[in-house]
Amino acid sequence: MNRKMYEEETIEAYASTDSNIVNKVTFFLGIPLIIVFGWLNNKYMSIFSVEHNEHRLVIVYHGICPVVKSDRLRITGVMTYGGKLGIYGMVMQAITIENIDTGDIYEKV
Repeated sequence: MNRKMYEEETIEAYASTDSNIVNKVTFFLGIPLIIVFGWLNNKYMSIFSVEHNEHRLVIVYHGICPVVKSDRLRITGVMTYGGKLGIYGMVMQAITIENIDTGDIYEKV
């Protein structure tokens, strides 16, 4: 691989799947008294795939990003290994997603 890992890049591609929005528990704070009283901290994650360079690439966005199959997208992000997500190969962690068809822009704050 010639390019540096964790280097930001921008791609334009068509979505091959609808986005799946997942509610991920990131933190739990609780007190066990017969019943557990506590508090959960949640984060939303959007996962979908695009056709890029005649390959399917999985896109992970930490936030809510509704994408429909065949939407034309401009995605800025970082390529990483998908091992932590259970994906063999590379995935792109998106920082900014622009839906060219609708004009919506989703940006990680």
